[in-house]
Amino acid sequence: MRRFISLLRNLIRKKQGESQLDAEVRSYLDLLIEEKISNGMDPDTARRQSLIELGGIEQVKESVRDVRSGRLLDRFSSDLRYAWRMILKMPFTAAVVVASLAVGIGVNATVFSWIQAVVLQPLPGVSSVRDFRLIEAREEAGNYPGLSWLEYCDVRRQVHSFDGLLAFRMVPFYVGEAGRTERIYGLLVSGNYFSALGLQPALGRFIRPEEASRNGADPVVVISYAFWRARFASSPAAIGQTIRVNDNPLTIVGVAPPKFQGTVLGIDFSFWTPATLAPVLLAGSPELQDRSLRGYSVMGRLRPEFSQASAQAEVNAAFSQLARLYPETNAKTQGHLVSFWRAPRGPQQLLATSLGILQAIMLLLLLAVCGNAANLLLARTRARQREIGVRLALGAGPGRVLSLLLTENLLLALFGAIAGILIAVWGTEAFRAVPMIGTFPIRFQSSIDAVSLAFAILLGLLCGLLFGVTPALALARMDPQLVLRGIAGTRSYSRLRNGLMGTQVALALIVLVVAGLLLQSFRETRGTDPGFRRDGLLLAGYDLTGRNADADAARTFAARLLDRLRALPAVEGAAIASSVPLDIHGMRVMPFTVEGHARPSAAPDQALANIVSEGYFAGMGIPFASGHDFAELNDRSAPQQAIVNDEFVRRYLDGAEPLGRKITSRGSSYVIVGVVRNSTYESIGERAAPIIYRSYRDRPQQSGEIHIRTRPGAEMLLSSDLRRIVRELDPAMEAYDIRTMNDHVEKNAFLKSVPARLFAVLGPLLLVLAAIGIYAVVACSVSQRTTEIGVRLALGATSGRVIGQIMRQTMGVVVTGALAGWLIAFVVDIHLARGVIYLPVFAGVPTVLLLVAALACWLPAYRASRIDPMVALRQD
Repeated sequence: MRRFISLLRNLIRKKQGESQLDAEVRSYLDLLIEEKISNGMDPDTARRQSLIELGGIEQVKESVRDVRSGRLLDRFSSDLRYAWRMILKMPFTAAVVVASLAVGIGVNATVFSWIQAVVLQPLPGVSSVRDFRLIEAREEAGNYPGLSWLEYCDVRRQVHSFDGLLAFRMVPFYVGEAGRTERIYGLLVSGNYFSALGLQPALGRFIRPEEASRNGADPVVVISYAFWRARFASSPAAIGQTIRVNDNPLTIVGVAPPKFQGTVLGIDFSFWTPATLAPVLLAGSPELQDRSLRGYSVMGRLRPEFSQASAQAEVNAAFSQLARLYPETNAKTQGHLVSFWRAPRGPQQLLATSLGILQAIMLLLLLAVCGNAANLLLARTRARQREIGVRLALGAGPGRVLSLLLTENLLLALFGAIAGILIAVWGTEAFRAVPMIGTFPIRFQSSIDAVSLAFAILLGLLCGLLFGVTPALALARMDPQLVLRGIAGTRSYSRLRNGLMGTQVALALIVLVVAGLLLQSFRETRGTDPGFRRDGLLLAGYDLTGRNADADAARTFAARLLDRLRALPAVEGAAIASSVPLDIHGMRVMPFTVEGHARPSAAPDQALANIVSEGYFAGMGIPFASGHDFAELNDRSAPQQAIVNDEFVRRYLDGAEPLGRKITSRGSSYVIVGVVRNSTYESIGERAAPIIYRSYRDRPQQSGEIHIRTRPGAEMLLSSDLRRIVRELDPAMEAYDIRTMNDHVEKNAFLKSVPARLFAVLGPLLLVLAAIGIYAVVACSVSQRTTEIGVRLALGATSGRVIGQIMRQTMGVVVTGALAGWLIAFVVDIHLARGVIYLPVFAGVPTVLLLVAALACWLPAYRASRIDPMVALRQD
């Protein structure tokens, strides 16, 4: 054999003819066939296996031609043809590798498209969003209330780091004639709003600067592209037409671009009107003259010659001047410059953080998939040692062999990336189809664009290198003489195999534990007692904006509405609140000081806040610990009242008697008249949080959330009566967002349900992939030990002992990897969950994984134990 290898090398160096090469190679093939026939193998099987071991005559010839020619393009084309042929020879392994990579790449590309919609391109239709900065006003208590219109005008004159500062504020409008109105969200904007964003109208024109400089003088409106298509059938005649908004006629002057939906993340607006129309549309709103009425967002595109630090310095100077000129409203207010996706108001930071964590978990899943693919390919390494040994013997260097094998792996990864892109397209479509919750028109324009495609392909290439380099290096570094003599490094192969298997099991366990934790959290969201009664509760919203409703009018409307609702036969109770628990938008935070509690600093305490009418706690099923309910809405004799929960008493009063103490907030005082039990406010499973309830009688609101208690299952039967009563009280107003409390909780848990449901599919799939990888490795290892097992069986070893030895060797590696993964998951969970450990997850997941691994290991071990010793001995 050594003489034959030397002869072939000499043939290449002397560039002898290909016909002579064919003769020598075929001569060696004949020797291999004769050897196998002499060992008892039939001629057809001997020839087939010899061709496989040799790598195929044509493959050897192509390798030699590549070495001789050195032409890169020809070599690459040859590598691709070779890779395609080898993939066709391993259909099952290739299918598993491609399918697993497709899932890993697909879910990662899907989450990346969501991140694009939130972080990279949060304002569809607006170019260079990264250059925009928000100017946020921060109060001493840490709140971000926005800027007032007058503050915006002052800051715009003093800050020159931007190409025009624009302002906007979200407002709900009632559109249509009385009795046939529809509640639609729009933005009050500054005159330079569209020009500062760099937009061009799809039709007509945008609001002119002069139209936003005269209070109430120019009743114009720009409508969205979607509204134009839905209401005007994309007709150019829409320009110049009049629509009624809050019972005021507005003239349509333009249509926004197709993709543009506004400047609040995820909200799809239908209207843009000049902010100077606020006194007209909002029934005499004083916001254009009152500095304390904040709520406008201010942002602009940072000029190239200005840095973030220099722009922040200008903003600091502007707010310092406002503090000197207007100490009553601005003395304790500072200006902060932030990127749009990091805005402290709105869901930007929450979504960005949640999606970032989800992307990290998905990348971990992809690593586990790559480990599984590497294991599968490594299992085929032993079967291909003879082929690669011949190539090395014929003069191919390790680099050439590495190139061949990596081309094969990258081709597999490319197929996985293409399939992953299809999964990602489906995932983004599914995300847009998620029934986002009710009050606001939520719409995320996530899509698989060129950036997402590049991300998926890059992931595929990295995966091809990641799972392919280890098996490829193991083959490229072999000694061809040892390979052809059948004594290639078994020990190094075993170490590599065990290392890959342990890593795969560790990664799989970490991902499965994360999946279990997410599923556990989601089940808690659906099943844990929130501290109030979810069944039998109907919710609906109303809004008096633009109705000339002062405090007395709002209080009177609420009292009349509750009286009418409580008179319905099926209604057991009715109340109004400013916020609903477990709402995705969260609850307001209220700064306060309470009598009897001293703080070391001058900054006030903070607690969640809600404004509710009498009967709210009975309707919600929240019991009183002490005290009594609020006074009725028409009772003018009682002082301003507050009700707190148990956590408030524990945290701020050290368990002392709370009744009769005063709470002071922003110049108003409230007497504590009751204490209620803790309940859930923002998310199921949260730690108890202090909350202050104030009376709707004392703090009447322009808008409210109606809570109607009825028998479970009959909630939606009251919806028609509710609409009728609201319309009778105000013909130009509609009850909106009518839903049951159960629906409200379920829909508002979508941030948890999406990853939880994703892992409900990916978890079992990862288990199956791990089992296939372990089975392939053990099966390949057993096939290489056929003679050894035959000898053991011939010498009297029982099947049980053979199975036990194989399983001990493999399960030792599996248990080691599982233990490492478990420890990592445990430490991370201790850190993130602050000591809260879900024992069923941390005990159940490893148990299931080990059982699956044991089954995957037992099957090939059992098959090996059933081998006939005489047949096994003849195969050597």
